[in-house]
Parts: sequence; C-alpha cells; structure tokens
Amino acid sequence: MHTLHFFFSSLNSRHFNLLLKIILLVGLFFRIFHFFYNRSLWIDEIYLSSSIIKFNLKELATIPLLYQQKAPIGFLLIVKLMVNTFGNSEISLRIFPLICGIASIFLFVPVAKHFLSSLPALLAISILCFSPALIYHSVEIKQYSTDLFAAILSLYTFIKMQNKRDLKSMMLWSLVGALTIWFS
Repeated sequence: MHTLHFFFSSLNSRHFNLLLKIILLVGLFFRIFHFFYNRSLWIDEIYLSSSIIKFNLKELATIPLLYQQKAPIGFLLIVKLMVNTFGNSEISLRIFPLICGIASIFLFVPVAKHFLSSLPALLAISILCFSPALIYHSVEIKQYSTDLFAAILSLYTFIKMQNKRDLKSMMLWSLVGALTIWFS
C-alpha cells in the first residue's frame, strides 16, 4: 500500500500525460473493437431500428415510433442520416453512438482536469474509459452514449463560458444548451 501511495504522490506531469494517453488509447480501442465486432442486435435495438429504417425523416419527427420506443429527435434524425448515407446495416446504425462514445472520453479530460486534481482526474477518466456499461452503450443503437456526451458537453460548455458575458458567448452557450435537449 505504501508503494502505491508513493507512486501516485510522485506522479509528475510527464507521467500523468503518458498514463492519460495510454488510458485514452485503451478506451478508444475497446470502443472500436466492439464496434467492428458487430454483435447481433438485441430486442430493444431491433425495435428502435425498425422505426429508423422504415420511417422517413418527417415521420421520425412527427409520428410515434413503432413498439412504443422513445428516443430524442436529434438522435433519430442523425442515425437516419447515417443509414441513408452508409446503407441499411447494423454498422451504419451504430456509427453515431460510437462517435458520441469516443467524443465523450476525449471531452471528459478537460472536465475532469477542471474539477479534480491529477490523481482523481486520472481515476475518473479511467472509469469512463474502462466502464463495461459505457463501452457497451457506445456501440448500441440507443441514445445512451448521446446522453453521456450531452452531459459532458454541458459541463465542458459551463467551464468555458461561465465567466464570459459578451453576447456571442451567451448566444453560443444558449445554442449548445438548446441543441443538447434534442439529443438527450
């Protein structure tokens, strides 16, 4: 225990940055691996995918989804655009959740560094990168990785905009907040 305490107390910025890069790369690898592993859809994903594939953009925005499914309109429209662009496949349905899952781990770094000191920040980033649930949801055709990204984006925007009072900054902060609701 004493050795572990010594290791972490002597963690300098060079070691911190090296550990951070390794953690981020492993987190990225896990998400990409599971994306290309291309596991079969489970029942809830099939229910939501049915509406995304069957409905056009207008129908996704205006009528109830099949099988009593619910998802934010922004998520549905982006996934539908991915399907329209890349074709009807499980991979194309999972691209947007993957992008949100990957973006979350990288956007979380400045958030964790802002609110925590080095070791707790590294631990928080590790939890986000290695959490089986978060890895799994990063390649699932549901809005869970989008919800995570929206929460982290809200914190990041707060950090960047909290002391700015000019009109441009306030408008940008408002726009991010308004768009977040469409995806979470």
